[in-house]
Amino acid sequence: MIDVVILGGVGEYGRNCFLVTDLATNTRILLDCGVRNGKPEVYPPITAELAKSIQAVFISHVHNDHIGALPLLAEKGFKGDVWMSEASLNQLSSIIPTWQEKSAHLFIDRLHFRSFSKTTRGKRIKITENLSMTWGYSGHMLGSVWYSFYLKERAVFYSGDLALASPLLVTDTPNNLVYDVALIDSGHGGQTMPYQKSIKNILSAMADSSEKYLIPITISGKACDLLYSLFKALPDRNFLIDNQLYQHLHAYLKHLDNIHKNKWADLASMLNSRRLEVYQGVIKPGIYLLRTKPGGFHKINTAVFKNEQSPFYKSHPDYNDLKTLVRSIDAKEFIFFHSKQTDLETILQALHSDLFLN
Repeated sequence: MIDVVILGGVGEYGRNCFLVTDLATNTRILLDCGVRNGKPEVYPPITAELAKSIQAVFISHVHNDHIGALPLLAEKGFKGDVWMSEASLNQLSSIIPTWQEKSAHLFIDRLHFRSFSKTTRGKRIKITENLSMTWGYSGHMLGSVWYSFYLKERAVFYSGDLALASPLLVTDTPNNLVYDVALIDSGHGGQTMPYQKSIKNILSAMADSSEKYLIPITISGKACDLLYSLFKALPDRNFLIDNQLYQHLHAYLKHLDNIHKNKWADLASMLNSRRLEVYQGVIKPGIYLLRTKPGGFHKINTAVFKNEQSPFYKSHPDYNDLKTLVRSIDAKEFIFFHSKQTDLETILQALHSDLFLN
């Protein structure tokens, strides 16, 4: 029997953290270990007893709402391995200093990070006598993955954060299994917005080539996808971006197995183009993708869905994407995470009325 304890992420946007136990073999793993962003951050209820009972942690990607509570897990006494993709592991060097700034304690040094080789993608990997897993790319950001876990005769699917049609990042098809439990990202399940419609709306909002447009971003797959799509669609515009985003895009070129092959040349060409600059504080006509929000710009918020004409760009499955996932992933039980409570109620109502299955 599989037991799933939700430590965060269901009915809220963030703090993704799920404790999975196979009662037959007493195998206990943690799927992600994040915080809910804000001031203060909200942590999952991890106790010393719980932390010491976990044999391994599996990280889907390195956004704070999926890894931000790892220092707390270490502080509470966890001593197992923390697994993630090679691309995710390579990004930790820029994240760990932020953790160290938040706490005078150095519990982070107790964490044992491990990555699975790119060559194991889609293959079954034995972790312990009673636990093995398969992984594939999830299209959400560089290094993001989904997992299929095999616990003796039981199977669990964990999507992590998922994007079904990123213009740059590969999304692998999950294993064709009958899962006991499937944990599915439903972050934009309350909306419906095809990517093509989204880009059309954003382009309509930045029609004036003499204007200075600001798209606030985080370092994410969404930011990279937006830049790539708009750069291709607007060959007469200049783009100015944070140096951190510029460096992140160069990291894509080190992990080409994570990128659609037919986009490799386009991506390299964009990074070498004179139309793409690192923002140095000088404001001129163009399109800016920045983590800060300086004044003097026409701001375009791609994170808020108001109606079908919104310049909203999804970075999680929307309502129609969830239909696709539920129809393609055969599971006895579904757990939807990353949705606010109102959206979650809409999703569950659709699932129970078979709207997702018809």
